[in-house]
Amino acid sequence: MSVHAELSESESIETPLRSRIGLVLGPAAFLAMLFFVDLDPSNPMVTRMAAVIVWMAIWWITEAIPLSATALLPIVLYPLLGIMRGRAQSAAGLIDAEGAGLPAGVALGDLDIVYPNVAAQYMDWIILLYLGGFIIATAVEKWNLHKRIALSILRIIGGKPHRLVLGFMIATAFLSMWLSNTATAMMMMPMGMSLVLLYEELNEKTRLAGGQVDARAPNFALTLLLGIAYSASIGGVATLIGTPPNGVLVTQMGQIFPDAPEFAFMTWMTFALPMSLVFLFTSWVLLTRFVFPLPATTPFSGKAFIADEIEKLGPITTEERRVRGVFIAVALLWMTRKERLFGAEVDIFGWSHYLDLLFIQFGASPISSLIDDGTVSIAMALTLFVIPASKKVGGRLMDWEDTKNVPWGILLLFGGGLAIAKGFSTSGLGTYMASQLQVVLGDASPFAIVLSTVGFITLLTEVSSNVATISLALPIMASLSQAIEVHPLLLIIPTTLAASCAFMLPVSTPPNAIIYASGRVPITKMVIAGIWLDILSVIIVTAFVYTLGHVAFDVLGDFPSWAVPQQ
Repeated sequence: MSVHAELSESESIETPLRSRIGLVLGPAAFLAMLFFVDLDPSNPMVTRMAAVIVWMAIWWITEAIPLSATALLPIVLYPLLGIMRGRAQSAAGLIDAEGAGLPAGVALGDLDIVYPNVAAQYMDWIILLYLGGFIIATAVEKWNLHKRIALSILRIIGGKPHRLVLGFMIATAFLSMWLSNTATAMMMMPMGMSLVLLYEELNEKTRLAGGQVDARAPNFALTLLLGIAYSASIGGVATLIGTPPNGVLVTQMGQIFPDAPEFAFMTWMTFALPMSLVFLFTSWVLLTRFVFPLPATTPFSGKAFIADEIEKLGPITTEERRVRGVFIAVALLWMTRKERLFGAEVDIFGWSHYLDLLFIQFGASPISSLIDDGTVSIAMALTLFVIPASKKVGGRLMDWEDTKNVPWGILLLFGGGLAIAKGFSTSGLGTYMASQLQVVLGDASPFAIVLSTVGFITLLTEVSSNVATISLALPIMASLSQAIEVHPLLLIIPTTLAASCAFMLPVSTPPNAIIYASGRVPITKMVIAGIWLDILSVIIVTAFVYTLGHVAFDVLGDFPSWAVPQQ
């Protein structure tokens, strides 16, 4: 999952030309739309919201200012334009003692729906889910547990060239399911480079001694390093916390379709994990057998190299054991929280069901509906500040100083995405765009729409932030699904997954940039491999949405009642 570098916050001294142009173009386009465009004469909010979207899109695409800073624009612009109030409005400020002023049929508990505020969008439960996940990931990295996990996987799989590449890809993908894909790639790349340097050194000795070196030997560095970069992105889609676009999906679904069933951690994994595994193995075959074929043997023992790296780590520490316990516990709690783990037809219950039974036993009300994955995430993150480290080290597993490594900016990006989704529905822009898209698309089939959308988003994220792209795209796809009356998830899920499939360029995603910086992967080679993986991603994402996606989410079923536009 992309975190720090995903924000694409330029630290260079000289501001790029496109950023300087975007800095002026964004507000200029915003003002031009406000004064010279009228999309819907009956509802001026449509044009005002569209103007905000244009400003944010230009600043995100050109990186005029840091992406997370751009995400704060709705807090300023929504109240100024009358789209949404800046803060929550108390019931006392809306109704009198007799209830006058409350719209007909609206309960007090529904006031936020009728009178939404933009500030609340920046602290949703999914933001807390990610915050807890980031803190746990920081602890894993602090105590170097992630490297031990990766080497343990490599020890099981590694050996010959093909298996070594597969081992690195599996280890990277597994870590990226739970950690930042940037951090994962940065950790795996030095180990991969050590292996590449050893491989090249021994091949050079063979050549100098008059021996014959396999003509495919140079491909080892290419496949190993590209495998690390690509598997960091592929692994992230397998869990809800694995990559930021998945988080945007969950947050915006809750905003756009508040009555839709909750995205359960386990349900997502039953769909996305098999897809991720298939994508990982087909990518491995494509890279090592067809794009850059590998020699059959290496001039050294892969297992000996891995064993030596494990020995350098030394015995597992007390801190690693305790962080590992928290890591396993939170993963199990996420996967088993749902009341019925595999749907209403299967009587396999999660821990929230038994927690309700316990509360009822003591005469209290059930609480499972009040608990979400964000509750679990924060609870387990807090334990890291409580559990002590060993006496030798002293202190706790985490202290507040460690949280400086938490990517706070990505949380603001989530908030910006939520504000966009809420603004779409509140202003009426979503309904307007749906009607326009319905006219443009005509009789296009849902399959054609899915296929073309996956292809378009995949190409777009090659040159733009995946979080920014998906934050803008999901409300549009949600409105389109309502207009053509297909299950919203049939369009929203593939759009989200496509945002994590950027493989062609170093600028596409941080793992690509990290591998490119090694100097061992020419950009032409990355483009060649990336084109094949982009094509593969379009095929796999579309195929899985239409098969396993239907099993998990009923995406081919009838248009759900919770998706009917509110009048």
